[in-house]
Amino acid sequence: MWAKFSQQEMARRWTLARDLMRHLELDGLLVYGSSGANRHDQANIFWLTNHLDLHHNYLVAPLDESIEPALYVGLVNHVPNAREIAQVPIVEWGGDHPAEKIAGRLREMGLQKGRLGLVGIKAKFAIGMPYQHYLQLRRALPELELVDVTAQFSRLREVKSEEEIAWLRKAAEITDEAVFALQERVRPGMAEYELLGIVHGTVWTLGGLPHITFLRSMPMDDPTGCVPAQNPSNRVIQKGDVIITEISASFWGYTGQIHRPFFVGADPNPTWQRLFDVALEAYQRIVQVMRPGATERDVIRAASVIGENGYAIYDDLIHGYGVDILPPLIDRSCCQYWPWDENRPAPEGRTFETNMAVVVQPNPITPDERMGLQLGALTVVTGDGSVALHRVPWEPIVLSV
Repeated sequence: MWAKFSQQEMARRWTLARDLMRHLELDGLLVYGSSGANRHDQANIFWLTNHLDLHHNYLVAPLDESIEPALYVGLVNHVPNAREIAQVPIVEWGGDHPAEKIAGRLREMGLQKGRLGLVGIKAKFAIGMPYQHYLQLRRALPELELVDVTAQFSRLREVKSEEEIAWLRKAAEITDEAVFALQERVRPGMAEYELLGIVHGTVWTLGGLPHITFLRSMPMDDPTGCVPAQNPSNRVIQKGDVIITEISASFWGYTGQIHRPFFVGADPNPTWQRLFDVALEAYQRIVQVMRPGATERDVIRAASVIGENGYAIYDDLIHGYGVDILPPLIDRSCCQYWPWDENRPAPEGRTFETNMAVVVQPNPITPDERMGLQLGALTVVTGDGSVALHRVPWEPIVLSV
């Protein structure tokens, strides 16, 4: 009834996790997750258990394969469904003070001492287990060494398996259908928030989970912002508007992402068309160089066309994806290397590998930050370059009115 990965796929993940424990000389992992942005702060727990929750959870993952992993669910009424979905043998309520339950389990495992790796949510933002839970665990097991390994664990998820890519393709298909629904149904007179109803209704009816629907509408001739807004307004769509978007739908945790501008009842004017053309050229150059062995420096050089045309970017140029944001990640600091100059190259950065899933999203903006668009898609690195998983055409979307 609920989507699940094969036993072979789950075994692959646990092997990687235990190899990491051995490498870092850990006796186990304590993995934390919370709901976050539509459950995606559960990514690390989900990867080892298949469980996506709307509240906090902990996974106790032992190095010793003879000891069963234990998932502690944040809310007691979530336990029955978690037991139906999770692919681990022990699923229990964590109680109002989950650190006490975790400490009890660690004692049963003989882990009053030793080294326990803590896996939080996102290393980039230093988001980990709640401080109160951490203090309770320290007091309960003062001789146990706690080591933050969030970044190291997240790297295990960067290269996707064939099963994971298949799920990403399903997510991309659902995301595309949401874009096509907007193309068919948006009309002047609608408020921005009504567009979320179109997207989310489409996603739910196709068996997906809505994740991101960011958008901003404005007159083409009087732009008011360079990136989509995270909160829709009650502004009414009008003929001659442009709607800039960032849309993600998930298939049981695995997520697509697409960026397209919509032009309401009129072709893009020359200024918007130029912005679109630069974004498209940047995307095409990036995917040509983003192949196994290439580096972040190669991508920044390829995207220099943005700076050469007098634009900067606001959002990330690229970021790893799948369940949540991952490296490789190139943020707006890359603008300092545009136009490209071989005498002051960007740092080499991370190296791309086959089956990395990366959102490529050039987002050129004007210097006054009043105008911009994103044009991109979830893209998989292959041996011959990179291939978008989405099928929405690479052209301005003009809405009939």
